[in-house]
Amino acid sequence: MVKGPQVKEIPGPKAREVIEKHHKYMATTTNDPNEYFLVIERTEGNYWIDVDGNRILDFSSGIGVLNAGLRNPKVVEALKEQLDKLIHGAGTDYYNPYQVALAEKLDSIAPGDFEKKTFLSNSGTEANEAALKIAKWSTQRKLFIAFIGAFHGRTHGTMSLTASKPVHRSRMFPTMPGV
Repeated sequence: MVKGPQVKEIPGPKAREVIEKHHKYMATTTNDPNEYFLVIERTEGNYWIDVDGNRILDFSSGIGVLNAGLRNPKVVEALKEQLDKLIHGAGTDYYNPYQVALAEKLDSIAPGDFEKKTFLSNSGTEANEAALKIAKWSTQRKLFIAFIGAFHGRTHGTMSLTASKPVHRSRMFPTMPGV
């Protein structure tokens, strides 16, 4: 039987306790204590289950990085299989066959009849930092354009392009020049 969202109280008592401890023990530069209220314990399908048992439908695909679902069984199985082989295979310092196989697969399915290259990174922020460097290197230009409402990350360079929430940039000036 498919279950829909079930929400009693957000944040619930367990969530409030975790949030309180978070603010006591966790260092952060971007969390607004009045804005975030979800304390996710696990996922089921496309639902977050918080520490108080509330079921919340994830409309953001895990902030846009889980387009195959929050805990897709095929993805989970592939992760388990990979963990048995190699946990950390930094392709920046040495080669590994898994990254090459992925890049080859992406090349074969990406549209266009031209040579393609793949850049793998740990996060969207890291990918955007690399894009900034590639843009500067390849164009030899020093300026960037970003739009109000954009979110590109929370590192210094990407934060300079980010304008989705004031908390991301407050007290971080000057940001990267040329934006």
